[in-house]
Amino acid sequence: MATIKATIFYEKRFWVGVFERTDKEGYAVARHIFGAEPSDPEVHEFILNHYSELKFGEPKNLHIEIKRMNPQRVQREIRREMERMKESSKPSTLAQDYMREEIEKNKKARQKLSSAEKQAYKDKQFDLKQEKRKEKHRGH
Repeated sequence: MATIKATIFYEKRFWVGVFERTDKEGYAVARHIFGAEPSDPEVHEFILNHYSELKFGEPKNLHIEIKRMNPQRVQREIRREMERMKESSKPSTLAQDYMREEIEKNKKARQKLSSAEKQAYKDKQFDLKQEKRKEKHRGH
């Protein structure tokens, strides 16, 4: 069983949707920029038709404890959470931390790739330079 939580908030100039997925693989987050403020039917349509296109990061293992609670207490907590979400309309800090880690991981991977390409280019240039030097001294 998977649970999905969608949070839509205004960030700088655009409306952004953060989709948090918790399933047997772990916890993963995807981000989508909507642009203009999406209505509820537009969000529903997006989830139905474009959910599979969302790029979730690597699943992260979370230990989730399921406690049986009084149903009335659960309803009260849900109501409080909904009110809190209306006030803040920001993604959970867990989602923010997750996205920050994913960005850092991608950044490091790009840096490694970039440095490897630079080193390969330098090696190629050095080999060409050495070959040119040998050509110059060949006929003497």
